[in-house]
Order: sequence, then structure tokens, then C-alpha cells
Amino acid sequence: MNLILCSENCRHQKDGYCCLREYGKITDVISSPCVYFDKREEEKDDKDKRTD
Repeated sequence: MNLILCSENCRHQKDGYCCLREYGKITDVISSPCVYFDKREEEKDDKDKRTD
């Protein structure tokens, strides 16, 4: 098992390490040096979901 340090805002990054278990699609993202970078989606706050 390889431990790959990662500090990107990627959905595969957890606790400072890349947790990609199998090869995924190769992305063409200019903002990251990683070819498997997949930007983490922002979690919406429950306050935004209210309809008061």
C-alpha cells in the first residue's frame, strides 16, 4: 500500500492522504497537479434549506 500525501480539495483526500482505491477517470484539471483530481462538492448548510 502506498501512502500518497495530499492537501487538495479533492473528494479522494482524507486526513491529508489520497484514498483513491482504484484508478478512476483521468481528468484534465489545470488547477491541480494530480491527474485524478475530482473537486469535492461543498456541503450545504441546513440553514440554506429552510423555507421560513
